[in-house]
Amino acid sequence: NQQACFSTDAACLLLSNMASSMRKAAHDIETRKRTDDVLLSEGVDFCSLLLSQPVLDGLSAAGFQKPSPIQLKAIPLGRCGLDLIVQAKSGTGKTCVFCTIALDSLVLENPATQVLVLAPTREIAVQIHSVVMAIGCAMEGLECHVFIGGRPVSQDKPHLKKCHVAVGSPGRIKQLIELGMLSTASIRLFVLDEADKLLEEGSFQEQINWIFSSLPVNKQMLALSATYPESLAQHLTRYMREPTFVRLNPSDMGLKGLKQYYKLVQSHPLPHKVFEEKVQHLLELFSKIPFNQALVFSNLHTRAQHLADILSSKGLPAVCISGEAGFKNLLYLSFEARVDQASVL
Repeated sequence: NQQACFSTDAACLLLSNMASSMRKAAHDIETRKRTDDVLLSEGVDFCSLLLSQPVLDGLSAAGFQKPSPIQLKAIPLGRCGLDLIVQAKSGTGKTCVFCTIALDSLVLENPATQVLVLAPTREIAVQIHSVVMAIGCAMEGLECHVFIGGRPVSQDKPHLKKCHVAVGSPGRIKQLIELGMLSTASIRLFVLDEADKLLEEGSFQEQINWIFSSLPVNKQMLALSATYPESLAQHLTRYMREPTFVRLNPSDMGLKGLKQYYKLVQSHPLPHKVFEEKVQHLLELFSKIPFNQALVFSNLHTRAQHLADILSSKGLPAVCISGEAGFKNLLYLSFEARVDQASVL
C-alpha cells in the first residue's frame, strides 16, 4: 500500500519528534495535584534505588523526581533479576518501571539486542520508545528502535545492526526473527507490556509463544498489566517458573481523583437513532464541563470519523485516530495530540 509506506528518514524524524515531545515523561508533581496512588509521601528519591548515574540523570531530565509507589516496589526487585508480574492501575508509572530496569541492565558496548519489549498496538510501542529515549537521554550510544507493521520490513534492517532495546508488535517481531534479521542470542530481558491485552483470547498468543521459544533460556521476564484475570495467570505460568508478584490494591482498580459518570441511552431498532442521541448527550456534556482536551472512544472506525466531523462542525476541533487512518497518519496524529492541536480526540 503506497499510502502506508514512507521513507525511513520520515519515520525517524517522526519518532525523533515524538521522543522530544516525551522528554518530560513524568507526572508534574510540583504544579499539579497528585493522588496517593501515584505520589509517595515518604522521603524517597530514585538515588536510593542504587541505579546507575546515567539512568538517574535521564530520570531527572525526563521529570521523574520521586518514584511512585509501584516504581518503589518493582524497580529494586527487577534490578535483582527476578521475573516480575506487575499489576497496577493505569497512570501509576508501570512504563517507567520496565524502562528503568531495562536501561540499567544494558551493556552499551555490546551492539546486540539485549532487551525485547512487546506491545499490543503500534501506538503503545511508539510511546514506549519515547519513554525509553527520554529516560535514556544521558546514555551515550543508546539505540532503541520500534518494529511494527505498516511499513516495509526492509526499513527495519538498518536499525537492527545496532539496537540495544527492540520494541514492537508480536507479528513484526516474529517476522524479523524468522527472517534472521533480529538475533535473539543476547536478549536477557523480555517484557510484555499490557500483558492482559497481549495474551487475551484470540489476540497474539501463538506469536508470543513462538517468540518466547526462540529466546535464550537464561533470561529475565517482566509482565505488566492493569488487570490480572485468571486467563492471564494461566498463560504466564508457561513463561515464568517462580514469578514475584508486585501488586498495589488489586481489589481497587479505580483511579483516585477522578469522578466517573454514566448516561443511559434508550435502545432503538435503528442504530443511527441511538448514535444521534449519544451525540446529543455528548454535546450537552461538552457544553457543561470545562476541559482542555477530551478523549472519545468508538467501537467503529467509520462512526468515529463521522463523530469527529460532527464535533468539528459544532466548533469543537476534533481529530479521528484509528487503524483505518494508515500508519503514517496514526503516528502523526499521536504526535499532534501531544502538542494539543485538537480539543477532542
